[in-house]
Amino acid sequence: MYTSLVVNEFWVTAVTKDHFEPGAYSNITEASLSSSYQGALYNYAQSINPILEGHNNRTQSYEDLTPSECTKFYNTDFLSTRRNLFLITNRNSNTTHNNTLLDTIYSSPDLAFPNRWMCAYGEVAMDQNAYNYMMPAWSCRPSKLTSDVASGHPWRITLARGEEVEISGCKSERTAEKCTVQFSLGIMIVVICCNLVKACCMVMAVVRSREPTLVTLGDAMDSFLTIPDPTTIGMCFADRRLIEREWRRGCTVGPRQWKQKRVQRWWTSAGKTRWISFNFFSSMAIVVATVLLRLGMKNDRVA
Repeated sequence: MYTSLVVNEFWVTAVTKDHFEPGAYSNITEASLSSSYQGALYNYAQSINPILEGHNNRTQSYEDLTPSECTKFYNTDFLSTRRNLFLITNRNSNTTHNNTLLDTIYSSPDLAFPNRWMCAYGEVAMDQNAYNYMMPAWSCRPSKLTSDVASGHPWRITLARGEEVEISGCKSERTAEKCTVQFSLGIMIVVICCNLVKACCMVMAVVRSREPTLVTLGDAMDSFLTIPDPTTIGMCFADRRLIEREWRRGCTVGPRQWKQKRVQRWWTSAGKTRWISFNFFSSMAIVVATVLLRLGMKNDRVA
């Protein structure tokens, strides 16, 4: 059994602080955007056209967030409870003449780094063939940006036209999380069949075999106390090594003299061969797991 998680794609749109006021002029085709994905922007504009025009800015599906809350919620590779985001800048505009839409960027779970837009906004190009972010020349760390904004530092972004603006707030679209629990029918059938065969074998063993069995160490001790082994009579304190050594010599094994040994430590319960083998294979498993973990973290979400 396993769970399936639905990850949302979303648009991040930078707007002026008077974008949601009555009479604000917004036209997505007039914003300084790349022409390589104008078709996708047209579909985006049609899907949330009431929000873009400011006629439905108090809808219950959108929530006002502070910059700190915004970076915290969207700094994730798997966004399942939120979608489209409006970044409200501190820039004002003449609502009757100037376009209140400044810029927009697309993020999808198919991208290698879906949260990279947070600190690479305006400096990350989009590959129109693969719809994937092209890596900028500098290293971007959204987690550091989230930490800085939470500490009170201003959040500034660079628009496509080269202008730098500060984010004063956000409007985030809330969505219901859609996750389901599923199972593999093939694996389930195999497991049921194996358990059925195991149960049949157990029933047959109980019904057909009535003789005492030596399954655990306690069974062996009970058997030897009830019916002593005649081959070990008169061999007090004899161990396996003594018996093997005497048998190789062709001698009869007799009782062994008791010699008090020094204090036995816990690590002497296993021999040197077992300790060396255990440490060798354990070290190999740790090294292989470390290398694979490093490779997985390095290539995480990279197609």
